[in-house]
Amino acid sequence: MSDPPAAGPRTVAEAFLAALADRGVEWVFGNAGTDFAPVIEALAANANGPLVMPRTAEILHETVATSMAHGYWLMTGRPQCVMVHVNVGVANSLMGLMNASRGRVPMLFASGRTPITEQGRLGSRNAPIHWGQEMFDQGGLVREFVKWDYELRAGEQVVDQVDRALAIAQAQPAGPVYLSLPREVLAETLPAGFAFESRSVETPSPPHPDPAAVEAAVALLCEADSPLIIPSGGGPDLFDVLGPAAERFAIPVVQYWRTSVAISTEHPMYAGENPAELLSRSDCVMVLDSMVPWVPHAMGPRSGASLIQVGPDPLFGSTPVRSFRSDVTITSTAAAGLAAIAAGLKATGAGETERTRQRQAGLAGELAARRAREVAAGRDPGGRPMSPEFMSLALSEVIGSDATVVNELGLAPAVMSFTGPHSFFGPTTSAGLGWGGGTALGAKLADPDRLVVWATGDGSYVFSNPLAVHHAAASLGLGLLTVVADNRVWNAVRRSTLAVYPEGAAARSATMPLSTLDPAPDYPKFIEAYGGHGEHVDDPAELRPALERAVDICRSGRQALVSVQVSYPDAAIH
Repeated sequence: MSDPPAAGPRTVAEAFLAALADRGVEWVFGNAGTDFAPVIEALAANANGPLVMPRTAEILHETVATSMAHGYWLMTGRPQCVMVHVNVGVANSLMGLMNASRGRVPMLFASGRTPITEQGRLGSRNAPIHWGQEMFDQGGLVREFVKWDYELRAGEQVVDQVDRALAIAQAQPAGPVYLSLPREVLAETLPAGFAFESRSVETPSPPHPDPAAVEAAVALLCEADSPLIIPSGGGPDLFDVLGPAAERFAIPVVQYWRTSVAISTEHPMYAGENPAELLSRSDCVMVLDSMVPWVPHAMGPRSGASLIQVGPDPLFGSTPVRSFRSDVTITSTAAAGLAAIAAGLKATGAGETERTRQRQAGLAGELAARRAREVAAGRDPGGRPMSPEFMSLALSEVIGSDATVVNELGLAPAVMSFTGPHSFFGPTTSAGLGWGGGTALGAKLADPDRLVVWATGDGSYVFSNPLAVHHAAASLGLGLLTVVADNRVWNAVRRSTLAVYPEGAAARSATMPLSTLDPAPDYPKFIEAYGGHGEHVDDPAELRPALERAVDICRSGRQALVSVQVSYPDAAIH
């Protein structure tokens, strides 16, 4: 058999990587093990061609790697590849995959698989761990949180499976997929002329809203005196549609558990983060792709209100229990569904009626006053340590509107200004801690010239494998700004306990069990270990100068961290 052409892939590993690059995957975020030998050889052999490979980043913890793919997609809409080692790497990745699954983030998650053969083939077992790491069902570790999984069994399948994986990941509702790659299969030599450029399958088109369901939704909204829209996530497509529709038809928008920005906080119909008050008086509520639009135990729509749910999987079939009523259910992306409904409302003349104009005039003053009260909460530092609201407002004013904030339990977003679709990202409902650092890195890698802020609670900071985050920032030359809210308590645990037992023994305890983070480390030392700038602030008067210094350092290309000692009020911080 003759050798394949110099420009063609010689091994399955080369074909895998070349196919990824050809399909637009720019990065492989990797954490390597002994199963990576064929991948590493393929990268080295093609460092200067002939095959084009994705760029690779060696990330020191798998949760950070999966979160980087998450953040890169949030900024670009382009799925990337994460590759980790066998079952132990897959296990470490599980938290990141949970977050990606609940956030509907497409990525190709790949891992090695312990060599199948004990001897006799290139890549057969050659270390004791190759027996200890074998599993009967490695995919079972992640199957509940991926849309599709497959173990590559024959080298000639590799391109077809890459195409299938990427297409399924991006098909609505989007999400991660898993491909495991045994070492012997990756090491196989391919026949001469093996082709990887021809795609076997394309990403399917998104579901289109059913005209009859749209017509029914339009009728409900036209009848409503007090309609309300509740999205959770956003993104550029929804952002471009929602703002004009909300203003034209005078419909307030509450972003409950905001994971990204669907509407500017400065929009006249922006109604904050807490839907309780408006929800209680609304007679028609439109939920845009939100798993939890409100918490029924604490709030709910008024009696007799009609409900519309729109989303690529509006019933959230992967969630065992979710009982939010729906009178009209539309399967489509939130942006496409809303655009169709807005077109239907426009055709009825709903935006030109006297009722709409009166509602718009009344809401404009009410919502502006509400927004002013929220922002005013950040003006008073509240003593020493300072309040989270004071820290959050100062940060918002220092970074301005042309920045991205990735927040994981560190801020009080209600007092901040977010005016664009990429200005804020928050955790999904999976609430898997450790998401923020890698996600912020991925966002920064996608747009290196943009100021990106990783805002994190002190507990979330530790969960994020901070040394792995700061290592990646240093190795990739990313001037990431980290702001740690140092309250020295698991405040989510504390608040939850107080909510269930407000008069209980734990509420009366001087130190609530299982909720303290004392002793607090010297957080600036973490970033200083990787050549970054770090400082701690406990005086409200020193906060703004410290943040300004950190921003200047990050804009110069060096990473910086500001640890801010804050109080821990019982108000929700997310």
